[in-house]
Amino acid sequence: MKVLPHLGVRNPVVFGHSWGTLVAVALALDKEYPIRGLVIASGYYFPSARLDVWMMSGPAIPILGDLLRYTIAPIISWAILPNLIRKLFAPRSVPDPFENEFPTSLTLRPKQLKAAAEESAFLIPVTAQFQSQYAAIGCPVHILHGRDDQVIEPEQSRRLHKVIGQSVLHIINEGGHMITHAEPHGIAQVIATLR
Repeated sequence: MKVLPHLGVRNPVVFGHSWGTLVAVALALDKEYPIRGLVIASGYYFPSARLDVWMMSGPAIPILGDLLRYTIAPIISWAILPNLIRKLFAPRSVPDPFENEFPTSLTLRPKQLKAAAEESAFLIPVTAQFQSQYAAIGCPVHILHGRDDQVIEPEQSRRLHKVIGQSVLHIINEGGHMITHAEPHGIAQVIATLR
C-alpha cells in the first residue's frame, strides 16, 4: 500500500476485477491513504462454500503442493483450462484475441500454479476478515457484476451493495465473469464519473 504514495499517486479512482476486488477494497479501507472512488467488478466479498477454491488450493500445500506442481498439476490444469476460459467468458464467446494470444503455457508453470493456489487458499479467510468492515468504506463505490456470471454469483455484489450505503450497483445483462471484456466502455464511463 506504500507504493502508490511513493509513486506520487494521490486520490486515485481504484478499479478491481474478480479476486482483485479484494485488493481494491483493502485500499478503500486504508484510512491513511484516501481514494476518490472505488469501482469493483465481478467480485467475491463474503465467505461461502466453494469446492473450486479447495480444489485449486492443493498446489499451495507445503511438500505435497511442491510435488503436485512439478508433476500432475500442470497436466490437469492444461486439460481443464479451455473449459475454464469458456466459463469465464460465458454467456458470450471467448474473444478471438484472448483465445489466440493468451499465454497458456505461462499459467502452467509451477511458480504460477503455486501463486494461483495461494490466492485460492486465502480467498475465503480474507473475505471473512473483511466482511465486517465494508460499511466503513467512505468513498463513492460502484459495484458491477455480470448477471450470468458462472464463476462468482451476482448475489455477492447484491449483498455488498446492501452493506455499503453509498454504493451504486450495476448488473450487466448478458454479462459473465469477464465483464471487463464484455463492457469495457461502460466500465470506463463509470470510472469517469468518479474523476
